[in-house]
Amino acid sequence: MSGIFPEGVFSMKKVVLFADPGIDDAFAIIYALSSPEIQVKAIVTGFGNVSKEDATKNAAYILHLAGREDIPVITGASSPLTGEYEPYYPEIHGEEGIGPIKIPDTFTYEAKPFSHILEIISENDDLYFVDIGRNTSMALSFNLYPFIKDSIKEVYLMGGAFLVPGNVTPVAEANFHGDPTATNFVLESGLPVYLAPLNVTQYAQMKEEHIKLLAEKSQNPFKEIYLPIFQYYQKAYEKLQPGLEGVPLHDLYTLYLLTKPDTVTIVQKNVQISTEELTQGFTYADFRDMEDEPQANHFININFNYEDFIKDVLRRLMGKIKGN
Repeated sequence: MSGIFPEGVFSMKKVVLFADPGIDDAFAIIYALSSPEIQVKAIVTGFGNVSKEDATKNAAYILHLAGREDIPVITGASSPLTGEYEPYYPEIHGEEGIGPIKIPDTFTYEAKPFSHILEIISENDDLYFVDIGRNTSMALSFNLYPFIKDSIKEVYLMGGAFLVPGNVTPVAEANFHGDPTATNFVLESGLPVYLAPLNVTQYAQMKEEHIKLLAEKSQNPFKEIYLPIFQYYQKAYEKLQPGLEGVPLHDLYTLYLLTKPDTVTIVQKNVQISTEELTQGFTYADFRDMEDEPQANHFININFNYEDFIKDVLRRLMGKIKGN
């Protein structure tokens, strides 16, 4: 632990993190490893920003740099439940997924099979399942091993766009568009599901002044790569969304929501995802004021305090990686 957090004022959350690293996933993993409230029990990798194979290698390499090879990397889904082709995004994340960073050819790692989730479940209860990529692997875990839901306290998803434009189509955000059938399956699990949609994540931006501060003063092993991966990501966003002051950390924000849910605005709505071709990935929720509105176990984050967010992120990413 870095010594910048007072002891005894937080409760540890045991997290199974589903990810597809990805530059923003990399920042999210570093945030999780730097947070005393979070105990990462496993990272489940799948297709999305990059292929499942690259996502797995990237997750293992990030854990290697952090000195946390004790955390298992579990291989998940390689394609959506529908079997449809899903494009990757090298123009945003780089050919291998971590921008300009090239993993040495000599790097080796061990990945666990998908069934290893059962071992994590057998050793833990009150788990938090957090998905910052396509929801295919989480849906598969619920389908293959439905009893694991008894060991899950809450689910957190990065995805959706409520009453705002999407980022891969006019109406859809990338994660939910990538496998809407899987997202619906997770939403229908009966578990409490918290959503971090584009409504908030697109404003959770890190600016160049912030990353330069991290590159100068951070005490963790990622100090040397913060600036190059940020600048790679920034160049991609300058083409995608000209005029942004910084780059949105969609995935990291989802873990911020996990650690600080009492500091943000959340509404409870029944959420469904469109699987129709024209509107695939569209997130439907009724925002009218209704007296007899049916309640579901879905919680949408619609607002947050940016100053609190960026101070929290800098504080964590500047500190040391905590041990197991």
